[in-house]
Amino acid sequence: MSVIRFRGSRPTRRALLAGLAVAAVALGCALAPLPGRAAVSPATTSPGAPPPEPRTVLVFGGTGQLGAQVVRRFVAAGDRVTVFARPGADRTRLQGLDVGYVTGDLLDAAAVAAALRTTRPAIVVNAVRVEDGDVHFYEKIMGPMAAHSKETGVRQLIHHGAVGAGDNAAKFPTLGWDKVPGLLERLADQGVGERLLRDSGVPYTIIRNARIYPDATPATGRAELTEDDGVISPMTRADLAALTLRCAGDPACLGKTYHVRDASLAWPPPGAAAR
Repeated sequence: MSVIRFRGSRPTRRALLAGLAVAAVALGCALAPLPGRAAVSPATTSPGAPPPEPRTVLVFGGTGQLGAQVVRRFVAAGDRVTVFARPGADRTRLQGLDVGYVTGDLLDAAAVAAALRTTRPAIVVNAVRVEDGDVHFYEKIMGPMAAHSKETGVRQLIHHGAVGAGDNAAKFPTLGWDKVPGLLERLADQGVGERLLRDSGVPYTIIRNARIYPDATPATGRAELTEDDGVISPMTRADLAALTLRCAGDPACLGKTYHVRDASLAWPPPGAAAR
């Protein structure tokens, strides 16, 4: 395969590339995308073509560390985002963003149903973090969230779960999870939540998280999703948010349970103790 290198000014190169694109279309072929850029079909490059329609997104846990980064990604992509938050929740992380809010408690099934019926989202993201140690939390919230998502026509529910959820914990027998009080019970609860989601009939994607770097850590751009459920890898919230946006609306992600792999990160983080 021959390689053509373009010299000269940027406008000249753009003009030449445009000419080659027209010729390629006429010949029934396509140019390969430039490194780091997605291939674009001729139809999407037509002059005056309308931009993609913004999607309606509802984020549970959107004021938290991961949820706020997810919200920022969707807003930057031009989507219409609503955050479900408890009354009095700290919204500092979302300051300055064009987002809507619905208030309620995730443990109140009626409030969850009302939020879904009011916003009618195409995509729902559950980025909630359990802080009170309730070992039945996901068992309580996932049934109503999934059922009402299906009822209101949600096209994809992306759930951020945990490596080790349910039976997956057996893949990591040497990590000493049995010595951490309550951890296996919380992971079992995560497994119950995943099962309720899978059995609900709503289109879903599960992204299991683990070994998350401190909140201010920038994205590495090296994180990837894998269906290998024996993987446990460090990751950043910024990369998790980017992977969430990448999977949103992608049919290839539906019905999948993913772990995250990022070979560029060490564990524990520099200067921190392993968790």
